[in-house]
Amino acid sequence: MRRAAGPLLSALSLLISLAALALGGLAYYQASLLRRGTLEAVTQTRAALATFPGQTVEVPIIQETFPISAQIPIREKFEVPIHTTLPISTDVEVPLNIPLLGERRISIPIRANVPIHVEVVIPISRTLSVETSLAVNLQVPVRIDLEELGIEGLLERLDARLAEVERQLR
Repeated sequence: MRRAAGPLLSALSLLISLAALALGGLAYYQASLLRRGTLEAVTQTRAALATFPGQTVEVPIIQETFPISAQIPIREKFEVPIHTTLPISTDVEVPLNIPLLGERRISIPIRANVPIHVEVVIPISRTLSVETSLAVNLQVPVRIDLEELGIEGLLERLDARLAEVERQLR
């Protein structure tokens, strides 16, 4: 029985060695993919940092809706000029006391044109209620000048470190 255990243990040990070798190969392949992905990310980051100076950033300063509620008093006087002629056409009966005949009624026709020239003042006193909302959307382009912000040295050091990482990954 000892003789049969020797080849079986050798075969089992060979199988474990092959499994470990396959697992190591898979780990190496995954590490290679990770290294390539990291190298690509570092290269893209360096390219983005190179285009950073002089960029314009659109910043929305105000995006709000403001409610407006107000009472507006209106006090006005309007002058309306009236210039016209009023025609009068009527008959007026006037009682007349005549001696010996007694009281009699006499009809007197009245025909006239009366000119009217007047200015009428019409006062208006109201309060106007206003309820609305005002939407404000203001966007201002902001140019970032690296020399004024003082981060140019920081960007240069960051690019140098990324170049070192990129060299090590190659």
